[in-house]
Amino acid sequence: MENVSSAQSGLLTYEHDGDPLDAVIVNVVLHHLPDFWKQIALCRLYDMLKKGGKLFLTDVVFGFDPRRHQEAIEAWLSGMRRLAGEKLAEETVVHIRDEFSTWEWVMRGLLERAGFEAIGEFEIMPNMRAYVCSK
Repeated sequence: MENVSSAQSGLLTYEHDGDPLDAVIVNVVLHHLPDFWKQIALCRLYDMLKKGGKLFLTDVVFGFDPRRHQEAIEAWLSGMRRLAGEKLAEETVVHIRDEFSTWEWVMRGLLERAGFEAIGEFEIMPNMRAYVCSK
């Protein structure tokens, strides 16, 4: 593939010095940031893209009813145990406790406030969503 490059860098520290980008892929990293910093990161990504550029974003995003969170989380953990083993289920407990996943309605708002238009949104597995967004 021609004219494709990658940059492994922090969303809050990367300094883009070239032409505006056609596309950016962000894969399972935003949940490490509180919503305040998610918003800043998304604004920075938006500013790096050319008009009509695309953002492809996948991350842990909750879509269950908050009043049923215990039931939803236990179902998620049960599925993890069955499909991937106890170790991954235990890591998921740590993730829920210590990291910064957000709600789907919050993520849509963060994307919108950054200037993006979400043109596709998909649940790719329980509590994992993918977004295709356009500048």
